[in-house]
Amino acid sequence: MVEKRRPIKTEPIKDPRFLALTILIENESSKFTLDKILERYSAQLESLAHRDRALANAIIYGTLRWKEHLDWLITPFSKRPLDQIEPAICYTLRTALYQTVFMDKIPVSAAVNTAVNAAKKLSNTGAAGFVNAVLRKATTRYMDVAMPDSKKDPALFISKSQSIPLWLSRRWIRRFGLDASIALLDAINTIPPITLRANTLRTDRASLATALEPHVETIVPTFHTPDGLSVTRPRTPLHLTTAFKEGLFQVQDEATQIVTTLLAPQPGERILDACAGLGGKTGHMGQIMNNQGKIEAWDLDARKLAVLGNEMKRLGITNVTTKQMDALDIDPAECNTPFDRVLVDAPCTGLGVLRRNPDARWRRTLGDIKRLADLQKRILNNLADLVKPGGILVYAVCSCEPEENEGVIDWFLNNQKSFALVPQSHDLASQDGIFKTYPHPLGMDGFFAATMKKN
Repeated sequence: MVEKRRPIKTEPIKDPRFLALTILIENESSKFTLDKILERYSAQLESLAHRDRALANAIIYGTLRWKEHLDWLITPFSKRPLDQIEPAICYTLRTALYQTVFMDKIPVSAAVNTAVNAAKKLSNTGAAGFVNAVLRKATTRYMDVAMPDSKKDPALFISKSQSIPLWLSRRWIRRFGLDASIALLDAINTIPPITLRANTLRTDRASLATALEPHVETIVPTFHTPDGLSVTRPRTPLHLTTAFKEGLFQVQDEATQIVTTLLAPQPGERILDACAGLGGKTGHMGQIMNNQGKIEAWDLDARKLAVLGNEMKRLGITNVTTKQMDALDIDPAECNTPFDRVLVDAPCTGLGVLRRNPDARWRRTLGDIKRLADLQKRILNNLADLVKPGGILVYAVCSCEPEENEGVIDWFLNNQKSFALVPQSHDLASQDGIFKTYPHPLGMDGFFAATMKKN
């Protein structure tokens, strides 16, 4: 099989399976996250009929989510190790087998035939024959492939059956044990709902549910936050709904809604959102403050700040100013005007949100945990002087790894004696001011937050 791949044509792709495959191949070869790649292909995805768009998204997310498991099922039927096959052909095999194993409404013949045709476009005729030979066997005999023995090698068993890297499997088994790791990964591998937060400057949760009812399959109020709704299977892309265009809601997981309530910004206060990103928590702050007071939203990425600014306009939030700022390089002049409350939603591994970002499990390494924990310590330490005496500092990350959680806070409190953890009244926060969630059993993203007061 010749390893040279033909370039993929740039004209719009109308076949949802081939569009999904194209996106997956780009994700494999690119340094960009899946979210950024999907942004580039958003017009093509939106041009598809609803059913085709749903199929493309299911193949993209499902194939990435189950990549390690699919490779285990394919390997016995391939004469060549998968790491010796060009990535485009590997993904051609994976997408076809994913449809066969996980999508019961897809005929096997359709999955195989479209994969063979895709191989012809992506490589030479030998590749198409190879794909056909492997899939004819794999799609009918994958049930016969045994998983590794869970007693002899539990980490390998979890890696192949639950589709995560071996290093992460070993780590979580040491932390949680075999059964709890499986329960956690069952939750991570379940397609999550889309969680929204009603913009109470313009509506309430009940009215928003009524407005969205024609556009989604199910709507369920969040249990731990007062303004949230979890929706499934949108019939219309949510950003195309009238409710979105009128600024009636923002997409925000329940766990991150709780983080903003732990910060508890008050009308009239001066607030810093130090690593604001795309503005989910910034918007929530403005909403809680009823546009009274001042919020500064900082981020190193100018593109994100531009998106944030547009979001605030859409939501009708008028008390936010943005500033391109490196949290490791603070202007000393800022220390002369400290903030009432500072939120540090620091860069992290994102291992708490793998259910939403399946590509992250294949991008992260064990070394990233220490590297990012060191960065988090530096950022938090650097921002400490921006909190006024008696003010509140909330540190948050979408990771549940101890080095990025308690490890950072213990180090910070040891170095900054003027800060102390403060109790929180929220039912999911511990008495010492620590908040931590996992996808199992709460059904929300994995998040950590610590609330501290400057004495």
